[in-house]
Amino acid sequence: MRRTQALTALLLAAVLLGGAAYADRELGPQPPSEVTGTSAASGVWYCPHGGGETGWEVFLQIANPGETPARVRVRSFGPRRPDAAEEMTVEPRSSIRVPVPGDARSRASTVEWFDRWVAVGWLAHAGGGEGGVAAEPCADAAGTRWLLPDGTSETEDNDDYVVVMNPFARPAVVSMTLLSERDEPVRHGRLTNVEIRPFRSRAFSLAEVVLGERTVATMIEVSVGRVVAGTLGVDTGGGIRSSIGYLDAPPQEATFPGAADAGRTDLVVMNVADDRIGVLAELLERGSQAPFPGVEDLVPPASSGRTVPAPTEGATSVTFSAEAPAVAAARRTLGRVSDQGSTGGAAPASAWVILPAVAGSPSHPAVALANPGLEPAEVTFTRLGTGEETTLTIPPRRTSTMPKEFLEADPEAVVVAVAATGTFVPASTSYSLGREGFATYAVALGIPIPERWMPG
Repeated sequence: MRRTQALTALLLAAVLLGGAAYADRELGPQPPSEVTGTSAASGVWYCPHGGGETGWEVFLQIANPGETPARVRVRSFGPRRPDAAEEMTVEPRSSIRVPVPGDARSRASTVEWFDRWVAVGWLAHAGGGEGGVAAEPCADAAGTRWLLPDGTSETEDNDDYVVVMNPFARPAVVSMTLLSERDEPVRHGRLTNVEIRPFRSRAFSLAEVVLGERTVATMIEVSVGRVVAGTLGVDTGGGIRSSIGYLDAPPQEATFPGAADAGRTDLVVMNVADDRIGVLAELLERGSQAPFPGVEDLVPPASSGRTVPAPTEGATSVTFSAEAPAVAAARRTLGRVSDQGSTGGAAPASAWVILPAVAGSPSHPAVALANPGLEPAEVTFTRLGTGEETTLTIPPRRTSTMPKEFLEADPEAVVVAVAATGTFVPASTSYSLGREGFATYAVALGIPIPERWMPG
């Protein structure tokens, strides 16, 4: 009997150790099948892009600004078992568009890269009775706390979701708190201690919990595992938008570039602190700067969300700052035909990959370039694939746009932008499709290039 018990204990320990080793293997990027050992350089992009029941087209845009090939592995997730991974190579100074499933609100994807850093974002074109285009960069890390400012349930036409993906071999357990313009945050049983199974993604409707609110921001806290989260806004009368969340603490200063909208910007602000926190915002235009109307007197209450509208005309960026790293903000805009755009903010940097936000022809591509600094930014733009270049100087405390002729020569090309002096923040803000190319509108923030992978 003792020998049998001892043997059983040894077998159980072996099974547990083997399972732990397998789970640990799944937590990080794995080398492609033809490679043995661990890649010297690797990473993962996480893309909670969402989708719809019918007719949606979703693409991952993968750009390699370097001088050597990058190997990537693409895998998609949803409410059921994950799809098989697909491996491919992105040639130097080139980009590819990879179609991925978009047949459910909960759809999400990962891109693992090996040997060479790549930039990744998504582009979604709604179908099946829904319209519009949404574009956004993916997240380069998973974590245990996410802040998602952009959300609304103001009218019955709003169908906004939080998309939460668990791309790991261990279950994740999440709880969500909804912050609105009500006196108290909303914590609902269906959003508390929710399990996200391994290699799955789920979508949560905001209107099913809080209806009739202009602002519905979400704080996600993870008690088990790690996740990645973003928002998907679907307006049955006016297009779609998507925005990646902020991991952990949001930046105290952020810039939101913008151009080509229909004349209105909503600055959405969420405060997760236990006290009021002061905030400031400015509008940076081509030739002037001015306070963002209504923000200086906002002082968002504890555990709340607020939306502040302002008229914007032409190329106009927003700079935002908070007294403490407990306030997250998003910028929401409308296109000429009511399609929506949404994006988070970023800190200035000297080198960026700018992914296109057009979904096809005809199109009207645009890139807004915000310089919140005190010195000019002298920027060189290089089109991946052809190597064609152009240059522009962005004045301090102003917003410019990339030369129109350069963009229109290849509206779906990826552009690398590097500043010889100064720093800046770019965003694609483009129209595409329809008879005249104005049927859809999308906004996608640029992706900063890590210092280690700066182009030569």
